[in-house]
Amino acid sequence: MRADASELTAPPAPADVCIVGSGAAGLSLAARCAALGLEVLVLEAGGPNADPAVQDAYAGQIADPRVHWPLDTYRIRALGGTTALWGGRSIPFDPIDFEPRPWVAHSGWPIGYDEVARYYPAAMEAAEAGAFDHTPSAPIVPGLEGEWLHTTIERFSRPTNFWTRYGQQLTAAANVRVLTHAPVTAVRLTADGHSVDHLEVRAPDGTNWKVRATNYVLAAGGLETARLLLASDDVLPDGPGNAGGWLGRGYMCHLAATFGMAHFTGDRKKIGFDYERDAEGIYIRRRLAPTPEAQRARQLLNSTVRLHIRDANDPAHGDPVLSLMFLAAFAVKYEYSRAAREADRSLGPYLRHVGNIARHPVQLFNFVRTWGVKRYLASRRIPSIALPSRDNRYPFEFVSEQSPNWDSRVALSAERDALGMRRLAVDWRVASADFDSARATYRLIRDELARTGTGTLDYDEAALEDALLDSAAYGGHHSGTTRMADSARDGVVDRDCRVHGVAGLYVASAAVTPTSSQANPTLTAIALALRLADHLKEQHA
Repeated sequence: MRADASELTAPPAPADVCIVGSGAAGLSLAARCAALGLEVLVLEAGGPNADPAVQDAYAGQIADPRVHWPLDTYRIRALGGTTALWGGRSIPFDPIDFEPRPWVAHSGWPIGYDEVARYYPAAMEAAEAGAFDHTPSAPIVPGLEGEWLHTTIERFSRPTNFWTRYGQQLTAAANVRVLTHAPVTAVRLTADGHSVDHLEVRAPDGTNWKVRATNYVLAAGGLETARLLLASDDVLPDGPGNAGGWLGRGYMCHLAATFGMAHFTGDRKKIGFDYERDAEGIYIRRRLAPTPEAQRARQLLNSTVRLHIRDANDPAHGDPVLSLMFLAAFAVKYEYSRAAREADRSLGPYLRHVGNIARHPVQLFNFVRTWGVKRYLASRRIPSIALPSRDNRYPFEFVSEQSPNWDSRVALSAERDALGMRRLAVDWRVASADFDSARATYRLIRDELARTGTGTLDYDEAALEDALLDSAAYGGHHSGTTRMADSARDGVVDRDCRVHGVAGLYVASAAVTPTSSQANPTLTAIALALRLADHLKEQHA
């Protein structure tokens, strides 16, 4: 059943599992719990589609706007959550990510890779991203691989909006209720603080409903989950699970920058820059990464490099497709056009972009014709533009994990939203060790290209730190704000994603990841949600 809160005259009846949020983790969890026979209630703060009035609840304060996007971007408050923006990249974490690494502060998970990996196949199926097989078809650069560098791949979903994926199934299920426009404003604990009495939900008429369940799962994302726990401070002054002070701290995204120019010496037709498709039609793309041995020997963070297109904002590229991308920036969602929107859009560069298009109309027409089919008419969309380089030169798109940092945090401000909740204040910080790792990784790739004779890498090392900060916290990859640890002193949730010290209260989100890997967190968040569903079934039994 699906209903809007405005259609009800009383709070919904209790359930076995109440899930707050309807994004990738929340809906995957709901579908799995329903299949296991549990009574499920999903509470979604928004409606079927994004609404600016509802979205405003995500707005907040940023300590340094240069390094972090506005808080009401990269997140959607509606059915399907931020999967309405998701690019579909489906990549697992690596075994090394789960290990304690002496060179990475606060590293080490309380569970091992195998505990999560057994749920990756089901997570891939949930994301519609094909088989759990990330074996590359060939090296990204022939002759470059060895002890220190190797080729990895990323698989892509359709991309899948998870309400489109699961909405009909959940609406038809007799043991599932999905309630829209039902924002949770607080988790109300019992007087002793050891369990949940109810969730406080703001009804459309402005009254507060008490919603009860046997188990409660916060699946509202890496920022909103922390906000909700911090705001629930009436019984425990610092918020549930905050005995060690970690709630809202250790906030991670990814470090990323398109930086440096590689010039390969081999056959340009053998460079693995483009998208491939497997037998199921799944889009795949190759990447270059330091091996686990290199990470250990050289004390590197986990990172990867993709081959990128030339800078579309610089008309000197002479390419009509790139110039069209620049000119059309404001027709594309902010989350995918931020750099172009903030580039030099004065008359001079603008006219040079127009000139690029005027000189090559046939090339542009052919591209638009084929791109339109692959991007907008196919059931599986090609993820992005990949243009071959005529001179075998490619910019590097570098993405690295961010180490957990106590001083990188989200907190509550004094300002309140329309629901009366205190808004978030974000202070995202990068440790000096993260910059050191990025510099060392670039040196490693540069030296290996030279040693193997496969190419050169030109870049200004002194400018790398600024390039990483200018690119800001990467996309919507907010992680770590309710980190997992075996003890309440070291984290917010335990190995079963249960909030320390509070029976029946769980988190299903990238918020629980103690480290951030090189991978975007979506697939791992889904896998952890599926694992949590099995745990809830065991508890119910």
